Amino acid sequence: MATPTDKELEKQQRESQQLKDIDEGVGFSSDKILARYYGTTRKTIWIWAADKRNPFPKAKKIGQNMTRWANAEIKAHQENNYLGAV
Repeated sequence: MATPTDKELEKQQRESQQLKDIDEGVGFSSDKILARYYGTTRKTIWIWAADKRNPFPKAKKIGQNMTRWANAEIKAHQENNYLGAV
């Protein structure tokens, strides 16, 4: 088994921190990170966000070519809708 490189370890740590930030409601997340968090695809995240009947938080345009979701809204969604449905 190959030993991960420093670059690979940094990437793993960064992704781990990004997922932790969602749980803590800190900062913003991309569709890629949310897809990993929910175990789905990037396309599904966009479908959820576009569905007016779905309470999933809407994306925020935070730059000319950058759209992100507020982790505080994702956390609130988890607490109010997702976790309550279990």
